[in-house]
Amino acid sequence: MTETSQSQDKRKILRETAKGLGVLLLLVLMMMWLAGAFIDKVEPGAPAAKPQPGAWKTEKVRKRDFPLIIDQVGTVRAHTLAQVSSRIMAQVKEILVREGDVVVGSDAGGSVSGGKKTADKTISKAALQSSKGGAADSGSGTVLARLDDGEILARLRQAEAQIAAMEKAMEVGKSKLTAARAQVNSAQANRDNVLADFKRYQDLYRNQAATGQQLDHAKAQKDMAEAQLQAHEQEVRAAQGEIEGTEARKKQAEAAAAEARVLLGYTLIRAPFTGKVIKKTVDVGDMASPGQTLFIVEGESRPEIHANLSESLLPQLKVGEAMEVHVDALKRTFQGNLREIVPMSDPSTRTVLVKVSLPDDPGLVNGLFGRLRVPYGRYESLVVPMEAVREVGQLVLVEVVDSEGYAQRRFVTLGRRHEGVVEVLSGLKENEEVIVP
Repeated sequence: MTETSQSQDKRKILRETAKGLGVLLLLVLMMMWLAGAFIDKVEPGAPAAKPQPGAWKTEKVRKRDFPLIIDQVGTVRAHTLAQVSSRIMAQVKEILVREGDVVVGSDAGGSVSGGKKTADKTISKAALQSSKGGAADSGSGTVLARLDDGEILARLRQAEAQIAAMEKAMEVGKSKLTAARAQVNSAQANRDNVLADFKRYQDLYRNQAATGQQLDHAKAQKDMAEAQLQAHEQEVRAAQGEIEGTEARKKQAEAAAAEARVLLGYTLIRAPFTGKVIKKTVDVGDMASPGQTLFIVEGESRPEIHANLSESLLPQLKVGEAMEVHVDALKRTFQGNLREIVPMSDPSTRTVLVKVSLPDDPGLVNGLFGRLRVPYGRYESLVVPMEAVREVGQLVLVEVVDSEGYAQRRFVTLGRRHEGVVEVLSGLKENEEVIVP
C-alpha cells in the first residue's frame, strides 16, 4: 500500500468520525431544548392576585312566552284575475296592447278609475284610441285585439239586403191587398143590388107579374155576383197571406242581421274590467278558438296570497283575523287579513285553500313566492338582548358573568329573532347574566 492511499483512508475515517460527533451534538441540543434548558424559569413564589371584576352592564337570561308560528308556502295573486278568450273562431287581425299595459273596463266609463297614475307603465296609444275613439268602441272598454270580421260582415250585408227586398215585397203586397179590398167592396155593392133584384123578381113571380125566365135570369145574375165577391175575397186572403209570409221572411232576415251584429261585436276582444295585462298568449295571424285564452288581465291592486294549509291548522284560523306574510323576493313582511277559507279539502293532499288579503304595494306582483305565518299555539324560550350576541365567523358567543363576577365566554345556539331579543336554544340557563355592550 502506498503512502497516498494510506493518507486518503485516514481522511475518510476522520470525516466519518466528525459526522457522528455532529449528529450526537445535535441530538443533545434538541434534548436540552425539549427539556426547557434554554427557557427562563419562573422563580418560585406566591401566585399572582386575580384582577378585580369589571363593572359591566348586564341583562338576565329570561324565559318568555311566544306564539308558535308555522310557515306555509303560498303564491301572491290578484284578487280579480280574468283569462280573456274569444267567443268565435277567427284569425287574429290586430293586437292593440302589450304586457304590462293598463286597460279600462266597460264599467269605468272610458277612463282609468280613481285617476291613478302609473310611473313605470303606460297605456298604449292604440288601446287608448280603441277605448275613447269611435262610436262603436266608446264606453265599452279597451279593445285588446281585433279578429278578422270579413265573413261576418258579408253575412250582415246579405241579411240587410234580404231585409230591404222583403220591405219592397211588403209594399207590393200591401198595394195588392188595397186593390183586392176595393174590388171586394165593389163586388159586395154589385151583389147587394143583384140580390135586391132577385128578391123583387121572386115577389113578382109569386104574384104572376114576371115570367120564370126573368126569375131565372135574376137568379143567374145573383149567383154570378156572389161568385165574383168570393173570388175577390180570395184575392184579399191571398194578398194577406203573401204579406204575412214576406213579414216572416223579413223577421228571419232581421234575426240573421242581429246575430251578425252580435258576432261582429265578438271580433273585438275587450278588457272585462279596469286593470293590467299581465300575459299575452297570441300574436297577429294566430287562429283564435272559442275558450282559448288570449290575454290574462288582473284587477287593480288588491293583492292577496293563496296558500294550501293542512287540515289540522283550520281550527286555529278565523276569517277576518290578522296574519303575517313574508315575501322572500322583497325581503319584507306584510300584515294581511284572512279573507276566505275555501270550504273544500283536497283529498289527495288533505289541504284547504285559504286567501289572505294584502295591502296595496307596487312590489306585490302576481306569482311571487310568499310564506304565510300561521299561529299554532304558544311556547316558552330563553331570550337575551340582541346586543349581547357576537358573531365571529360561524361562531356565536356571549359574555356571561360567573359567580365571582368575572366575564366568561360562552358559545350559544340561537333561534328566532324578535323585537330587540333573540331566542337561545342552548348554551345558557335562566337567570344567568350576560354582558350588554
